[in-house]
Amino acid sequence: MGNLWTGTVTLAVLLAAIVAVPATVAAQDEQTFVVVQGSECVQITPLGDGTQSVENFYDYRSTTTTARGQYTSYGTRDIQLSQTSQVFVYAGSEGLSLVFLHDRFGDDDGGFAATADISGLPTDGEWAIEDDSYTNRDDVFRHSATSSHIEWVSNGNRTDGGAFRGLGSSNYRTISVDIAFNDESNRYPFDEWQGSPSQNQLEEWVVRSGSGETTELDMDEPIEISPGTCSGGISTFTPTETATSTSTPTMSASAETDSDQSSTAAPIQADESTESGGAGVMSNNTVNDLGVGVATVLAAIVVLLALLALVRQN
Repeated sequence: MGNLWTGTVTLAVLLAAIVAVPATVAAQDEQTFVVVQGSECVQITPLGDGTQSVENFYDYRSTTTTARGQYTSYGTRDIQLSQTSQVFVYAGSEGLSLVFLHDRFGDDDGGFAATADISGLPTDGEWAIEDDSYTNRDDVFRHSATSSHIEWVSNGNRTDGGAFRGLGSSNYRTISVDIAFNDESNRYPFDEWQGSPSQNQLEEWVVRSGSGETTELDMDEPIEISPGTCSGGISTFTPTETATSTSTPTMSASAETDSDQSSTAAPIQADESTESGGAGVMSNNTVNDLGVGVATVLAAIVVLLALLALVRQN
């Protein structure tokens, strides 16, 4: 009988450990973001598995970095797209980052110009990567507490971009991104381009998901990025006291099928019949709280069983 009690206590301890530890991991793995443009919405998951920092993932190299390179991102070469601007979320070892990645290294095509105004950034975040970041660079990065103004110019054959780390913060709800591409940019045309201005343009803007899917965006319209789902609405990283019911459109993402990973379909029109409400969305902290609550109950059972075992032995 003593062995039975000992086995029961051991089982309860193991159950408590199993429930308590994965709560945070499950919340990170299931985290989703929505990218809304006009009446359309696409739901994405982060790239990365949390094992390396966004700096190591992006791997920006120049003539002044420890690992020398050609003023470009070396770590993203397998997802770079020629004459295409990408935006996505990356899950790194130091948290979630919003990443911008323009063009493809070594494609021998033309350059580009793009001017971005980004607002709604959490105050406790930081720009972990500025591509480019060398002295007397042509690019412009100006940051304030919750916004940034960026001007990217390239003469081709390399990337530009950046990464803002801090999307796991509770100090924001929605990040707005307004990018003026090509002749809409204040830096167009760039005097270092070879060939005519029309040969130095970004041709497409896409949002990338951790699944590998890309969805084409309208290059003339801004986007809004928030934690949440297209069906459940915007969530936050802390529980909210009240939730506002909103009608959030849904949209299917296009899958990459060709050799250079280009997006193969335009966004599908939103389904206006989809009704969503924030009350149905659980934040990361809500998921964590559920796990902690279950673990607490199991811990109480452990204590009770241990006391009963002592009484039994006496």
